[in-house]
Amino acid sequence: MTDEDASLPDDQSRDDADADADRAARLAALLSVDISPRSGPSVDDVGAVEVEVATDDVETADALGELATPVGTGDAATTGAPETRSGPSRWQRVLAGTVLVVLLGIGVALAYAGTRIVRSSTEGEVLTPVDDPEAPGYEAVVDPTATMVVMHDVDGLIDAITVLTLPDPDGTGGGVLMVPARTVADVPLYDESPLEIAYDLGDPDLQTQAVGELLGAAMLESTVVDAERWADLVAPVAPLEIDNPNELSIDGEVRFPPGPIELEAEDVGPYLHATLDGESDLARLFRHELFWQAWLDAVAADGSPEAVPGELQSGIGRFVRTLAPGRIVIETLPVQPAAPGRFGDAPAFVPRADRMENLVSRMIPFPRSPADGERARVRVLNGTTDTSVAASIAADLPPAGVEVVIVGNAASLDVEQTTIAHFGEEYRDEAEEIADILGAGRVVEEDRPSDSADITVTLGADL
Repeated sequence: MTDEDASLPDDQSRDDADADADRAARLAALLSVDISPRSGPSVDDVGAVEVEVATDDVETADALGELATPVGTGDAATTGAPETRSGPSRWQRVLAGTVLVVLLGIGVALAYAGTRIVRSSTEGEVLTPVDDPEAPGYEAVVDPTATMVVMHDVDGLIDAITVLTLPDPDGTGGGVLMVPARTVADVPLYDESPLEIAYDLGDPDLQTQAVGELLGAAMLESTVVDAERWADLVAPVAPLEIDNPNELSIDGEVRFPPGPIELEAEDVGPYLHATLDGESDLARLFRHELFWQAWLDAVAADGSPEAVPGELQSGIGRFVRTLAPGRIVIETLPVQPAAPGRFGDAPAFVPRADRMENLVSRMIPFPRSPADGERARVRVLNGTTDTSVAASIAADLPPAGVEVVIVGNAASLDVEQTTIAHFGEEYRDEAEEIADILGAGRVVEEDRPSDSADITVTLGADL
């Protein structure tokens, strides 16, 4: 209260207070906001009120002026010193009203433009989403197969590469794939080279990308594990029981005799790194297969979240815990020796493409493209009353060099002939290969692009 207010008679002060309360109540009703007793509105409140209100009513504008008075700050707010109040002038209120009218006009224009854009989109389901999986027009995004690259590091160099996959996101089991580090692939920045070059030059991310390019599927996660980390990971279920096929010596001393052994946690790193004189890397990776099988068996037998340290829903802990209790495929990438000396003195390997594609399609049923555009995006729609067909067929299509991104139902469930519609000549080969996989269907070129897919497969009664 100012000195001037203090000099007013009590009755007049009460009348003024009643009038203020009445104006505030009417303003609150006009704004549809709650105005509770307080010392004054915050700066944010003031801004909101000034934008939301524009009126020619003088009394309401006066009330706005009283609401929009900022509270004193600094020493005045804490010491009880008189506060300085100032309300907006009439021309400020008129300006605020003018600005509001302009903003409303812009908002209506934008809303109309947005509506026209959505309505003219090729993705008509945006306007009328269908939630029933049995209904025509229903579509669902396909979760890609979870993948992780595990890089075994020894003194800063890559010693082994293992790819983990979880084909069933709602279940257990999956795949464990050993990839020889000297497998030749198109390594980013280095062209055709052994995979290990990417990591050995100090870039685990580049190594992860190179593995994805080799397998034709993006590696969605990766981790680097050295001897110390191996010991931490295995410790909760150690020792592991392994039927060791070879006598292995380290520094001239037999460390792992042949036959059944108990592998302690601290022995895991040295065991995986050990190599016999003149031994092929493929023979060494067989011992890696034995290790992974023994570790997963031990984790499954333990059955507790503590069987693997670390996070439950991400990282290597998630993969190992999910793999352990289910059906597991453990294999080494099918390769054959490269021409001696072509890639340095150490033996190198080249993939056996036919066998590799078959193995990868089993381990990674729903791959994501390792780089933009490397796999055509495919939408699979069921056009029959059996709405389970699309989902069951979708996993058969990635060997055509595609990634299935959407599965659902066509607008009609009475389609007679299967069609494989591709946009642009660049996707014709993939479309024709899909037709070969299906053993039915007519390949057609679509004249309207889709934001979500390059090829749309509509399954008909002929399938």
